[in-house]
Amino acid sequence: MTAAMICQLTDSEATDPGRTGGKGANLAVLLQAGLRVPPGFVVLTAAYRKFVRDHQLDTLIRREMADLDTDPDAVAAASTRLRRAFESVPMSDGLRAEIVAAHNALGRPPVAVRSSATAEDLPEASFAGQQDTELNIVGAEALCEAVRRCWSSLWTPRAIAYRDHQGIGHENLSVAVVVQPMVPAEVAGVLFTADPMSGRRDRVVIEAAAGLGDAVVSGATTPDRWIVDAPTRRMISGPRRALLTPEQLDTLVDLGLRAARIFGVPQDVEWAMHGERFWLLQSRPITSLFPVPPVTGSGLRVYVPVMLFAQGIAEPMTPAGNTFFRAMVSGWFRFWASGRRPREIDRPPDWLPIVAYRVFLDATPVLQRPRLAARMVANFGLKDPTGSAALRKWLSQNRDRLAPSGRSALPRGLVVWIPSMLSGVVASVAVPARSRRRLIAGADEVLERLERHADGLSSPTEQLDFVERSLPAATCDMLLGELAAAYGEWLTRAVIEHLVRRWLGSTQGFEPLLRWLPHDPTIAMGAALAAMAREHAAAGVEPSATSPGMVEFLTTFGHRAPDREIDLGLPRLSDDPTYVMELIDGYLHSGALDTFETGAEQAATAAATLVSDVRRTKGPLRAAVLRSLLGRHRELGGLRERPKFDMVRAMALGRRTLQRCAVTLVDRGLLDDVDDVFFLDGADVRAALAGQPRDVRALTRSNRRTFQRELGRRLVPRVLTSDGEVVYGSAAARPSPSSQVLIGTPLSPGIHEGTVRVLDSPVGANLQAGEVIVAASTDPGWTPLFLLAGALVMEVGGVVSHGALVAREYGIPAVAGIADVLTRLHTGARVRVDGAAGTITLVEPEIAHAVESS
Repeated sequence: MTAAMICQLTDSEATDPGRTGGKGANLAVLLQAGLRVPPGFVVLTAAYRKFVRDHQLDTLIRREMADLDTDPDAVAAASTRLRRAFESVPMSDGLRAEIVAAHNALGRPPVAVRSSATAEDLPEASFAGQQDTELNIVGAEALCEAVRRCWSSLWTPRAIAYRDHQGIGHENLSVAVVVQPMVPAEVAGVLFTADPMSGRRDRVVIEAAAGLGDAVVSGATTPDRWIVDAPTRRMISGPRRALLTPEQLDTLVDLGLRAARIFGVPQDVEWAMHGERFWLLQSRPITSLFPVPPVTGSGLRVYVPVMLFAQGIAEPMTPAGNTFFRAMVSGWFRFWASGRRPREIDRPPDWLPIVAYRVFLDATPVLQRPRLAARMVANFGLKDPTGSAALRKWLSQNRDRLAPSGRSALPRGLVVWIPSMLSGVVASVAVPARSRRRLIAGADEVLERLERHADGLSSPTEQLDFVERSLPAATCDMLLGELAAAYGEWLTRAVIEHLVRRWLGSTQGFEPLLRWLPHDPTIAMGAALAAMAREHAAAGVEPSATSPGMVEFLTTFGHRAPDREIDLGLPRLSDDPTYVMELIDGYLHSGALDTFETGAEQAATAAATLVSDVRRTKGPLRAAVLRSLLGRHRELGGLRERPKFDMVRAMALGRRTLQRCAVTLVDRGLLDDVDDVFFLDGADVRAALAGQPRDVRALTRSNRRTFQRELGRRLVPRVLTSDGEVVYGSAAARPSPSSQVLIGTPLSPGIHEGTVRVLDSPVGANLQAGEVIVAASTDPGWTPLFLLAGALVMEVGGVVSHGALVAREYGIPAVAGIADVLTRLHTGARVRVDGAAGTITLVEPEIAHAVESS
């Protein structure tokens, strides 16, 4: 008996996305939960697969997708060949008969025919508008042709480009087709159960237009728009003369929130109203929302990204890197709170959640105290002025949402640590050379002891405990001891700068003193590379991974990494010295092999000049004081980098130990390679070692995909709240007397400065990377251009239009709702698009004529 190729939305199998695709499965779930969804049927994914197999289209697909160039023209050409192939072969008589019978059972009404791919409406990728939807299809023949076109729409340029952007492979894809009677809507639109712009989960956004909802979704019209406070149903904003009554809005909010509860995540819902009844036409996750950590404290919680504020690093870390870094930071904070140096990190703290593969800090207790909050904002400004400004602005607008706390007390850890730190600073300034040698020797001793201990561990569970618990605590303790010398360097610098300004009237000539510091590990690494390059040049040989100089270099610096070395899950220089050899080759061709020696000489000359100037203007005593301070500063110079240098040494030890632990998992057949362990967190590794049944290999692959997707995230919030609000920050624009600003509706946050390209069609656009698309509106056909675009400006469109949805997912700023923008901006103008503020600013005076008066 031939398996059926069609099921009804009411059938139990309809909720399986592998059979009915993402859209079909979600509609079936809603319908079977009692929500009003138009009845209908689904042409199953099995029908698509059989069609492809019967006509050998799978071979063509593999050939076209193999090593496909991401160039839009190449993608378009491959798409054209595939779609023509789909349209050139017939649907089987058996499937055609099933479709006709199912359509007859509905009463042969005009129908909506919607693609429902297995890779759409996913939690991380909506595929909004990437496959085809066809409306008002009349008759059996037209219906069968629409089904075939929906199949081929899996291979449109926009769908191919979107999958590439999301890191979703083209193999093993299939598509179902949902067929439902048309709803003759008087009003239709979309509803978000969370605000896609601010991220707030307690807001509902509704957009509506007269007639069918495709005009709202496609961005062909600027809809009425409401924002509703979900808990109270209070209207936050909305049009004065509206298409929907307050009662109808309440009903819509109820329906949307019911859908969100059913799926467990915020939803993007398409709806239609006919005869005072609302119908749900689609529901999918809102993929552009930044994740929210599990809330453990009461009231509103406010989180900040630790690495962004501490290191200016927005990229994610591997699961193993996050596990170690989180444990180390928690030991640090626990010391400040208790005054006790950590000996072992027992469990990950709730106030350091990992969100989107990044460690965040629950800063609520600090922000509840105005004085501490002000200090935090100021300190953040040293590393990330944009984030500091964002936090300051958020606090000024939301102080009443934070429950006030009691008086600020000096943390116990500071009470304990400050006296010892001060004595260490005094000692480092008094006897800098001895203090420096003691610091380096002490760190070497700690790390050698830790390495001996790690080498003696034979049990994989002990090795994991060492990396998760003992090593982070020991690293934290070591760094606390190293900070005094680093502060000593800072103190001597501050005193020298103050005296030079006071005695000479300015700090001109001071900056060279801060360069080429002799004990900076980073400068020492560069100097070692230059020395190696000179040796190779003198010997006339190419760099080699096994040369004595390279071996010596990797012994000293091999723990460092080409990028984001603070993540122990990423490869070290010692893992692959190719990067080092490339650097040496670059040094050989740079003509600057003596830069380090020349820089040191320049610093010595600058110091001598300052001393001479002070002697001439202020006398020998003050000159002697300055000379002494300068000498002490050079002895301590660069030690501020030593704590990080040694921290990364500890991380490299943790990396090696975790690889040894992973050998057991490889031997058991649970992992393919020891480096796969870096894409498991500690709990997953522990469970695998304990023999708990789970597909560790599949989990590793999934985590790798998520990590790669997070690497592509262009925006990371500087402020994240427990209700989902995100603040990305907005860098201050350079003032220009000739600047002119166009103001529209913010659609997608971010700031980009680039050259305008006014387009009326994506065909023949010849868009260059980083250019700003200016168009009346965009539909799914424009999606391949989004990979190249730096920003998007549209004349019409709402926050849930296609352009807005995809711009947010691609992470490019977008603004809409600017009348006559196609004539007010010309191709070639240079503009700054601020998607959060909804502004387009002309930034170059010489092209001020590109904005015409309106």
